[in-house]
Amino acid sequence: MRPNPPPFLFSTGRTIRALRAQVEAAAGGAFARPFRAGAVAVAWAPHGFVAGTLRRLGRPVLTVAPGPVLSPYDTPATGMASLRLALDGMPMGGAAVGTALAERLASLRLHGRNRFPAEAGTGSGGAALILLDAAAPRAETRAFVAGVLARHPDTDFVAAGPEGCGGLEPASRLRVLREAVDPWAACARAARVFVSDAASACTARLAGAAVIEAGPPSDLDAAYGAGLHWFDPWTRAPIGREECLDKVAWLRAQFRDNDRPTVLVGISRWKRPALDAFTTGPFGPPVHAMAAEEAVRRAPPGARVLAWATRMPERLESLCAEAGLPLWRVEDGFLRSVGLGASLQPGASIVVDDSGIYYDPRRDSRLARILKTAAFPPDLVARAGALRRLVVARRLTKYNVGLADASAWPTDRRIVLVPGQVEDDASVRHGSPVVRSNRALLAAARARNPGAFLLYKPHPDVEAGFRPGRIPEAEALALADRIVGGLSIVDLLDRAHHVETMTSLAGFEALIRGLTVAVHGRPFYSGWGLTEDLAPGADRGRRLALDELVAGTLLLYPLYLDPVAMKPCSAEQLLDRLAQERDATAPSALALSRRTLLAMRARYAVLNPIVRALRARRGVGPGAQDAPPAVRTPDKADPA
Repeated sequence: MRPNPPPFLFSTGRTIRALRAQVEAAAGGAFARPFRAGAVAVAWAPHGFVAGTLRRLGRPVLTVAPGPVLSPYDTPATGMASLRLALDGMPMGGAAVGTALAERLASLRLHGRNRFPAEAGTGSGGAALILLDAAAPRAETRAFVAGVLARHPDTDFVAAGPEGCGGLEPASRLRVLREAVDPWAACARAARVFVSDAASACTARLAGAAVIEAGPPSDLDAAYGAGLHWFDPWTRAPIGREECLDKVAWLRAQFRDNDRPTVLVGISRWKRPALDAFTTGPFGPPVHAMAAEEAVRRAPPGARVLAWATRMPERLESLCAEAGLPLWRVEDGFLRSVGLGASLQPGASIVVDDSGIYYDPRRDSRLARILKTAAFPPDLVARAGALRRLVVARRLTKYNVGLADASAWPTDRRIVLVPGQVEDDASVRHGSPVVRSNRALLAAARARNPGAFLLYKPHPDVEAGFRPGRIPEAEALALADRIVGGLSIVDLLDRAHHVETMTSLAGFEALIRGLTVAVHGRPFYSGWGLTEDLAPGADRGRRLALDELVAGTLLLYPLYLDPVAMKPCSAEQLLDRLAQERDATAPSALALSRRTLLAMRARYAVLNPIVRALRARRGVGPGAQDAPPAVRTPDKADPA
């Protein structure tokens, strides 16, 4: 008989507070004051100090523990895919399991936190294997291993675990595998498997091994049914067990894509949490470096080097080539955040490029290769079309800042939008060979559209005073009919007919909204038959449909991160988060408070020149981008 859920709960620690929403959803009660009548204490870990103390005091206690299947990114702070609840030792809730679950588990090969490399652990082949429970305290693990050795004095053992064997020392009949092993592979190769928990027993049996348990025999229901509650790994909402297993398997695949150690170069501290989440894998979190020599020196065997493209040290490419280290460039993706990068708002998407970078047309980037050579099957194009319509319907862009505009515009003239850019941006310096400044762009747009109602929108970073490219107001109004600084790009595109740009992403955002676009430079979206291309050498030699361009640009090239859960996610999931955050943020020209804006202007005016000078002395900065990197053959083993 399973216990009735208590109506009120109270937290006993930081971990439970972090899991509050999930515990409330699973237990069916609400958190209240500790001394409210009928309130039950909630404690993390059934054998922990708090739970034990409460039992000795005769108080009822609801214990919460990790479930048997978690994503590699799960923590109490970011949300857990499964939790096990018990009230005074009795499982609370949970659904009975069926025979289909065994087949599903064996197919997906999920276990524990799923941080182990696939097929790791072949060193246990043929031996008696002690499979450790990664969630057990070290003292408990050592006692379990000692008991196994004592009960089988004539047997040699190998001890291994899905997260290694930290704290366990080899003995005369015990070999210890320090590295994490794939428990499915290890159990399939072992003669017998000794376990201390129900989930390990199930994994070993489903892998075909003979299982010897430390306690009473357990079954699939004990491991995956009684007291188990399943959640969406991103939103923490309760979901069904099978749906949860599929989502965890997807996250594990993203984790395993980082299949080698990673060195990150030129990543500012405020960007590191997001970049760490993107690049952490079975070999652990990335190593950070700022200088080229430091990056190469700290690279473990088999590592890859990922450098922020605009802050890549000048000597990094040559030193990586000498050391045989694959070098990739990293930059923000095209659906980024609610707020500017210049205001230190972390990005929720990146691109990782093994041959160039999308905004530098001097050589093909990985995006250019995708758009030139990829096959776009109907299901991918259909998904891209649905994503494009969702972006438009939710009124999302890269930065999602700006005010609405309700002013009257002429109804008898063509409305032409001219988006300004940061003039020292690499895409302008290298991708716009003729029109190279905002003043020149505005003049060209007026010459090409003499009777149009011309709108000039300064770039948000320029408008905020962070970056160069400002046109004095009188000069701008001599060419444009109106300056629309601080306004939402979506509002402007909704009312414009045509866009004239050098290389701005606003051109791509206009294309997906059905506007005509004239391009004076060579951005990634030009040359495919979708834009009016005015720069020399713009043709790419292939014609693409709009949703094929969207598929390559928004689905095949970038990586996405849920900025709340800090876990990799799909493009569609990120749209949900950006829309929620944008809708919860008061509209403003830059999504910044006045105090923050003044602080950022001071930083860019005073501190940044000092920082740039120090970086230049170490060879870090835009100088590394002024010459095109030497062409190399991509390493096909490198992850995308």
